[in-house]
Parts: sequence; structure tokens; C-alpha cells
Amino acid sequence: MRHTGERRSSWRAAAGLLAATVALACASAPPENAPRFPVAPKVFLDRFGAAEGLTFNGSGELFIGADRGIWRVSPDGSAERIADVHTHLGQAGIGERDILAADFGPTSVFRHGPNDDGIVWRVTRDGTKTVAATGIADPNFVLVREDGSFLVSDDGTDKIYLVSADGAVRVWSQAVPYPNGLALSLDGTTLYVAQIFARLNPVVLDGKLWAIPLDAAGDPGGPPELVVEVGQGLDGLAVDRLGRVYLADNGGGKIWRVDPETRETMLVAEGMPHVASLVFGEGDFDRRALYATSTQRGGGTIWKVPVGVEGARLHR
Repeated sequence: MRHTGERRSSWRAAAGLLAATVALACASAPPENAPRFPVAPKVFLDRFGAAEGLTFNGSGELFIGADRGIWRVSPDGSAERIADVHTHLGQAGIGERDILAADFGPTSVFRHGPNDDGIVWRVTRDGTKTVAATGIADPNFVLVREDGSFLVSDDGTDKIYLVSADGAVRVWSQAVPYPNGLALSLDGTTLYVAQIFARLNPVVLDGKLWAIPLDAAGDPGGPPELVVEVGQGLDGLAVDRLGRVYLADNGGGKIWRVDPETRETMLVAEGMPHVASLVFGEGDFDRRALYATSTQRGGGTIWKVPVGVEGARLHR
């Protein structure tokens, strides 16, 4: 009996060691069997002269801003132009079927100097446009918040605007120069902001990612903190379900990923001239891939970049 007990004890110890080894291996394994980076971007759609905004609505339909228009795009790559705009900038889904689309309007600071004729459109899936916000000089990126309000960056200034659910517009922050892409942390306590320029006239590109802490009301709760400086002109942002931030390096033609907790930075993909907006697939599109636009004139490619993980849930 003594020997049997010793054997049982030995088996328990071995089993415990095996379980610990397996647990350690699982903990250290790449999440979602992520591909080895950098990955080769795939051309999803190659028909536009230039493109920038893209988003999904709440029904999983993809919309792209390109060639001064809004396009509804199917998973097979077919595209239908549903509306015309002055400029095809950042987009965000709102509600079940609509999107918001940023538009510089008739003038922009880059060509005409200071102005206030920018527009954010609300666009139905069939292309009906209504004005969601005006009085913003050059709206670029749009981020919808949980309460139905939305933030809008103006990358020709230092302003991020808040548009309330009833359409009232106010300056929300002036803490980050030339803000472009916006993204929320998983817990909603931090707003990540991409800085695209260091100055205008002449244009000097910048590569800083900032984190603005938010208070209980969702307003800035302190000064911004520099997360990372990488690339040449940061444009769109996206966050995966693990909380890591993906950055479109417009000047460098690359996508980077940074873990805000550890500051670990990784090159995800390259060879994407003037990559702009980023969005994770939804609906019938690949949910473990980023879709990305290009602002390159004459080469408005839409890329699909497999990253092996799904995106964070977005507010609509």
C-alpha cells in the first residue's frame, strides 16, 4: 500500500507539472494564431483614383469614401456609388444602417486658408444625405461615442470637436496638434489620437500617438501622454479586441501595432503607399483582417491585411 501511495503521489505531481506546462505554453502562445509579421497586404479593390474614409454600418455593410463620393461595397468587391461629396474623408457607422462622413466642404485650410465650411454628413445606405454637423473648419476623422454623440478631428488645427446627439458643436480638446485618427481604449477611459503633422506651410509630417485620459463624463481628464512616435504622418487608427492599437503610417506606407501597456511596437505590413483609414472586418467580411484605404492619387487601392485577431466593439 505504501508503494501504491507513492506511485499515486508521483502521478499527481507529474500531472500537476504537465498542467502547469500546458498553461504556460497557452499563455505565451500568440493570440488567435496571429500570422508572422510583417504580412503581405492583399489587394481587395483597385478601382478608385484615391480613397480615404471607410467604415461598416451596424448591419455589417462596408462603405468607402473615394473619388469625391460614398460607395457601398460588397464582400466580392463590387461597389456602388451612392452619394457625392466635396471630399471623401473619415467615416463612422451610426445606428443600424447609417454612416457619418466627414467632408472639408467647398474650401480647406490646405488650399484656401482658415475657414468654417466643413460638413459632417449622415448618409443612409441608399445615399440620402442630411447634415449632422457644420461649423467645423476641416473635419477629418469621426468617432461615435456610446451616448450617440461623436468626436471629430480637424487635422489642419489643434481641435477635436464634440457633436452632441442634437447636433450642437463645441471644441472638446486642443491638446494635440494636427489630430487625425481617433480610437477609444477597450475600457473607454482613454482616447488615442494620431498626430499627422508637425507643422503646416510647409507641411512637415509627424508620427506621434497620444493618449488623452477621460473623466467620468467622457471629457479630457488630464494632459495627453505620448504613447509612441513612429512612422511619417500617422493617419487612421483601429483597436483590436486585446486593446492593441493599429496605426496607418501614411508617409511611410506601413501599418504599425503598439501595445499601450508595454509600448511594444511591431511592423504589421508595408508596401501600402499613403495608407489612410483602417477598419476591422464585420458582417460577411473577414473579421480577422484590417481593411485599409490609400490617399495616393491615381492609386486608391483598398487593401485587406490579415492580422489574426478581431477588432474591438465599436459604438454606433
